[in-house]
Amino acid sequence: MKYPNPSLGHRIQPFLHNRAVFLAATGICLFNALPSSEANANKAPRVFRDCTESNGCPEMVPIVASVSEVTIGSPLNEVGRVVNEAETKVKIAAFSLGRFEVTVAEYLTCVAAKACAEPEWRDANSPHNVTSGTGHYYRNLGKSITDPGQPITGVSYVDAISYANWLTKVTGANYRLPSEAEWEYAARAGTVTAYWWGAEGVPSDGKAMAHCRGCGSGFDGRGPAPADSLAPNPWGLFNMPGNVWEWVADTYCDDNTKRPANGSARAEDDCEIKDANGLRTLRGGSTYYGPDKIRSASRLRNFPGFRNFSVGFRVARDGT
Repeated sequence: MKYPNPSLGHRIQPFLHNRAVFLAATGICLFNALPSSEANANKAPRVFRDCTESNGCPEMVPIVASVSEVTIGSPLNEVGRVVNEAETKVKIAAFSLGRFEVTVAEYLTCVAAKACAEPEWRDANSPHNVTSGTGHYYRNLGKSITDPGQPITGVSYVDAISYANWLTKVTGANYRLPSEAEWEYAARAGTVTAYWWGAEGVPSDGKAMAHCRGCGSGFDGRGPAPADSLAPNPWGLFNMPGNVWEWVADTYCDDNTKRPANGSARAEDDCEIKDANGLRTLRGGSTYYGPDKIRSASRLRNFPGFRNFSVGFRVARDGT
């Protein structure tokens, strides 16, 4: 398989492996739900900021530690499953996670402080600059890219780390990207089905639960929606999944079981992916992908310098 060169265009590719043979077509998990104490642990969550909104601090939601080991990855019968989603058990410590994807306003505060690089659509040297560039990807998306309340896009893994490091200096708290395990634990919010709302990407009543191609939200395939759109998951987190892909901290490995059992990010780069060392992981799917790519277990990979109009991030923070 040919892997991406981050300098080549803007057609983000899923780089996913061959689909597993499904044992059933229902997508319903055949194991018990989490204990009710864990499933409901974040009901009506507290929301906080470590500095004011005008100073660039996002709203954060405390995420309680797992009561016991939890399973990440997908069962063999889950519709849409691919082989890089092997189930594994991890223990999650308490942490905090962004209530929303980092917004344009929040990220540009870091840019103004000269601690973050311009997003691709504002980069004076980029052909994708919305005013001076020759490219049309961002320009055609207009305010869905540039409005202050939109999720920031056109940022790389490196850019996301810069923002987290800046927040750490501004607040004194330890900001970072979430690990894959933390992201999936929070996205599931105590559930074990393919999506936090059930086994189907689009419920039988047709209600839009996420922004994805075919989800029926009105933003399907058209561009990112506001960061606070649609209903949050049971733990108070918006657009988990859907809207924009989100960088997480882990070095990518095809084998989902090769990760720390304590839920921290996978730091080693020893997975023997030819000509593609240093790949990083993205989670959550986007408005440009179908429901199968917004499942809680779905994974994507790309190089740390990759930027795209469907890629953003949210931050995590040590402690609650």
